[in-house]
Parts: sequence; structure tokens; C-alpha cells
Amino acid sequence: MFARKLTILLLAAAILSLGGAACAFDLLSPWGYVWVNGAHYKTNLDSLKFDSDLLRVESKIGVNLMPLWAQASVQPYLVYYGVASADKHSYYNNSVSGIGVQVMPLLGIGAVDWLQDLKVFCESLSISFSNKDEDDPLENPDDNYKWDTKAGLEIWHVWNEPGVYTVENRGMLWSELWAQIAYRNTNFEYDNGERFNNYMLYFQPKVGIYLWKFFNNVSIEPYLKADIMTSGKSDYYRNNAAYGGGLRVRPLLSGDLFGMDVQYLKKLKFFVEVLAVSYLKDNPPDGEDFINHDFRVGVDFDYGR
Repeated sequence: MFARKLTILLLAAAILSLGGAACAFDLLSPWGYVWVNGAHYKTNLDSLKFDSDLLRVESKIGVNLMPLWAQASVQPYLVYYGVASADKHSYYNNSVSGIGVQVMPLLGIGAVDWLQDLKVFCESLSISFSNKDEDDPLENPDDNYKWDTKAGLEIWHVWNEPGVYTVENRGMLWSELWAQIAYRNTNFEYDNGERFNNYMLYFQPKVGIYLWKFFNNVSIEPYLKADIMTSGKSDYYRNNAAYGGGLRVRPLLSGDLFGMDVQYLKKLKFFVEVLAVSYLKDNPPDGEDFINHDFRVGVDFDYGR
């Protein structure tokens, strides 16, 4: 089920992002993106002994339905969030899909470029599980954990993304920011279908440098980063920060591979990260795992975002 949905959404997002690239804000023009992150995690803030591969996928495909002002429009979309792992826990093997609508209210307004990427959104989601462990604490995931409604603000922006990589790019700083604050009314979270009805805030900045380039294509990029989450609840697993350093390699930055045009692979990245972990509110209770580090190595790819 996961593989079939993933294949369909990857193809749809790629097609729609190609179609919408030239006319991103024309009435009824399609848009879409896909983000894939596959990595080996040694602890990932969920369990101290988690030591497994983990694949995460996010895809949205939509259309510019109704113009508002400047370049802003109402954008309904289909959304998919998938996760798969060799670990059998249901939390690491599920597919979340649904519908949403977003507006970028500052697009074409003002001089601050990064604020134009701000989105106001609302999504209605449902979940299906692709694997269930016999010892899974979600005793009956088919009966519970069914729906999620969330609404809020989100931004994704990249500063100093190079076009054609030149010698002058060497030593240039770059940065990325993904942030989201949303109010969620969901039963994805608690046992026995009890709802989580509160806000969640995610703040994930990266700051790095274009250190070196090889063969007009391969870029070496060390960086510092933080993955911060907090909520209106005090649970330790919803209020923590992972922070540290990483190194990524972009092997196809020019979009050219032996004369072939592979622009869609320009954002392919291989990475390794070593992070420390702090708890922002409650610490794990006595007898539970206290996580103070996180190691990740893998591949990251996005297109159309």
C-alpha cells in the first residue's frame, strides 16, 4: 500500500510541478512538489534503542483555483505524508493522506522575499497502517488513530541557492528554514483514540557554507542546524530540540550529467548529521529512555518545493 501510494504521488507531483513551473500563479494552473528523505537513524528522539533505516515522503499536488490579490490565490490540494521503516512499530509504518487548502497572502507584496513564502493552510487527514508489530502499544490501530485536522502557518525558504555554480560561490553562506505552527485536533497521538487538541510548533533552521566544488557538479557543504518542536502540552516527546552539525554533498548541482539534462536532480543531497538533544519542558519519567544524542546519515531530495 505504501509503495503504491508513493509511486502515484511521486509521479503526480513531478508532472504537476513541471506544468506549474512556467505559470505558477495563473488561474487553474497546476502546482506540486515532492520531498523524500531516507536515512539511517541511531536514536531519533522516539526511542533510545532505535537503530534502523527510515524513509519519509511528503507530496502535495494542487491547483490555483481563485485569484485574491497581487499574486495570491486560493490553492486547494491533495496531500500525502508517508513513513516506512524496517522497524515494525506502527508509528514508523503508515500513510497519511487527505485534502487541504492554502493561501500565500504576501506573495507579490512587500520587499521581504522570504516572507512571500508564508502559507496559511488547513488540512483534513486520515491514516492507514502498513505494518503492525505484535507488541505495538497501539493495540488496535485500525480502530483508533484515524483522523487529523490542522490549520496554521508554514514557511519554507532557501537563501543563496546557487544557480550555475561558479568559483565565486565558494565560501558563500547559505541557509534554509522550515517552520510551522498549527492547531491540531487529532486522535493520531494518544492510545484509545484520545484526542490531541492543542498547538504544535516546529522550527528547523540550517546555516552552512559552500565549501568546495569538484568537476563543476559536486558541492561540499558543511552546516549547523536545529530541529526544535514544542506544543501546548508538556510531554517530553513533543517539546525537545536536536542541534548540532552536518555535512552534505550535492553530486549534481549543475543539473548536467555527461551532457544529459538532469535539472530535476539538482537538489539531491547525501548527508551526515551528529546532534545533541535537550528537553524543553518535562524530562522523560523515571524508567523511560533519556535521549541525549542523535546520529543520521542518508539522502535527501526535493523537487518543485
